[in-house]
This record gives sequence, structure tokens and C-alpha cells, in this order.
Amino acid sequence: MPDNLPTSRPPSRFKLAVLSAVGVAMVALPLFQVLRYQGAELQAALDEQAGLDPVVRTVAVQRSLLAHRDVAGRVLRGQAALEAERLSRQGEVDERVAQLAGALVVVATDRAVEESNALREDWALLARQIQQRQIAAPESDLGHRLLVEQTLQVIDLVADITGLGGHREAGAALLASVMTRSLPRLATEIATLGSPAATGRRADERQMAATEAALARSLGRLNEMIEHSAVPRPALAAATAEAGAAADRYFSLLREQLDADAAPAGEAALQAQFRLLDATRDVLAETLSDRVSQARRSRDLLMALMAMLALLALGLARRVLAPPRPPDPRWRDETPAQAVPDPVQVRAPLIERRRGQPRATTSGDETGRLLERLRQDARPGARRQQRDSPAETQPPDET
Repeated sequence: MPDNLPTSRPPSRFKLAVLSAVGVAMVALPLFQVLRYQGAELQAALDEQAGLDPVVRTVAVQRSLLAHRDVAGRVLRGQAALEAERLSRQGEVDERVAQLAGALVVVATDRAVEESNALREDWALLARQIQQRQIAAPESDLGHRLLVEQTLQVIDLVADITGLGGHREAGAALLASVMTRSLPRLATEIATLGSPAATGRRADERQMAATEAALARSLGRLNEMIEHSAVPRPALAAATAEAGAAADRYFSLLREQLDADAAPAGEAALQAQFRLLDATRDVLAETLSDRVSQARRSRDLLMALMAMLALLALGLARRVLAPPRPPDPRWRDETPAQAVPDPVQVRAPLIERRRGQPRATTSGDETGRLLERLRQDARPGARRQQRDSPAETQPPDET
């Protein structure tokens, strides 16, 4: 029976190898799917994080354009002493437009790059016209308004291509939406209300009512998000309250037609909006950074688990597919081999007897001697020799 063990092993080893391969496949396929999902999550978070910088750069261009618009309008209306300040503001716009073009290269969207190039060309034309006094103040205000609209278009394109605002978490999605959709447009509307180009009392009232309602909705959503946030956001809460209070004061002054007080209030409301944008940017950047870190940790943990499973599968495969060991000699049944007499061992006693070598006495040897003695006694000559022997004829000693 032990001799049959090696012949029965290959089928069992093959079955075990097949079952092991099936088990590894059943575990590996779902893990690969989870790994792909986590990789997609990480890439989405990285895309959103990459899209945040161009949005911030675009908002900076918008902010510098609005500042240049006010100074350029005063210069074109006769305040030539502000030309040095206007040139300083123009330099800021040039620098921020160049920074925006560099930031859009990372995002690599053709439409956004094309819109940025068009913005740079239109801005260069408008700045040259203002510097050469080839344009009037109302046309300058309108030109600045069109440039600001181009910045909003760039923000929309960046947000769409990077998925900024598509976060599954409601709080992060709200922050991204407010950062890319609501607050930049509200800042533009608030700046337009205070522009000297705004004409018609009824148009101002409609525009102001729409701006006020949109601002109230955006601030309300932000306050709700801050209240339900697991992490305290004191800076964002303070910026939201400040933006709402500054805008309410400005709208009240506009309704009361207090133009002397409305201008600085409008500037304060506009700056409060940009500070709210900055606070929103900080919170959104922190949220995206946490999301990227968590996605990387999850991916690294899963990859480590898959590596461990791969090592275990490799060890099992080596153990299963290794050649079988030779059978232990102790497994062999040597009884039949020992049952066959060795001729040398059988002939050895006869040879020893002939040579007169002593050997051990056994029951078989005793039987042989008795038979030989009986044969000798049966012979006639043996009997006569026995009668004639002096040992038998000598009388017994009577002493």
C-alpha cells in the first residue's frame, strides 16, 4: 500500500492547483474593481484640486479688472492725476492675466485656453485705447464689463472640465458651486450697480432686486452648510456674515439714493464679497486636500492587501506545483525479499562442517546427528566393531 502513495498524488495536486487558481481569481477580480474605483476617485480629486488654482487666478483677474475700471473711468472723466495709479492697476492686470495663462496650461483645456487668449488680446487693446485716450469713460466701463464676463466664462470652462463642484459630499459640492458660480457673478453685479454707466432708476431697481435675492440664496446656503458641518468654520462664518451685512447696507443706501455714501459702501460690499471668496477658497482647498489624502490612503492600503494576497498565492503555487519528494525507504515492505533464502547462507553450515569449524548448535543440527548415528548403527560392520570394542568386554569395576 505505501508504494501506491506517489502514484496517487499528481491528480490531487492538480485538483488543488486548479481550486487555488479559482479561489485567487474570485478574490482578485473584485479587488481589481475596487482598485479601479479608488483610482478613479483619486484622479477625480486631483482634477478638482488642479482646477482650483485656475479658478483662483481668474477671480484675481476679475478683481484687478474691476479695480482698474474705476480708476480708468475717473481718468477718462478728467482726473488726469490718477494716471499713475491707473498704470499701476494696469500692471496688476497684465501680471494676473499672464499668471492665468500659465495656470490654464496645467488644466490643458483648449476652450479655456482660447478664451484666456482672447481675454489677453481684448485687454491689451482696451488698455492701449485708454492710455492713448481713444475711448470714452462709458465705453471703457462697458469694455471692462465684457472682460469680466470673459473671466466668468473661463471659470465655467475650468469648472466643467475639472469636475469642480461634482464632489459627492454635499458640503464640498456647495463650496465649489459658490466658488465658481455664485460669488464671482454676485461680485460683478455689485460692482455694476455702483458703476457710473448704470442708467435708469427702474433698471437699477430690477437689477438690485435680482442681485439681492441671489446673494441672499448664496449666503443662506453657506450658513446652512456651516451649521451642519462637522468641522467648525469660524473664518468662513465671519466672512459670510460680513458680506451679508455690507451688501445690505449698500442696497439700503442705493434705495435711499444717497450717492455720496453709496460709493464707499459699494466698494466695501465688493471687497467683502472678495474676502468671502478667499475664505471659501481656503475651506475648499482644505476639503480637496483631505479628499486626495484619503483616496491615496485607501488606494495604498488596498494595494498592500493585494500584494500580500499575491505573495500568499505565489507561496501556495510553489508548494502545490513543486515535484513530489521520493518515497521514504521505511515505507517499503521488505518481508517478501527476506523470505527468499540466500544460497550462500544455506551452504555456509556445510562448508563450516567440512572445515571442522565449530558453529552454534541448533535443534536442526541435533536431529541430523541422531539420524547419522542410527544409520551407522544399522550397518553390520558397525555392530561387530561395537561388540569387539574393549569398552564393552571389560567387566565392570566391582569397587
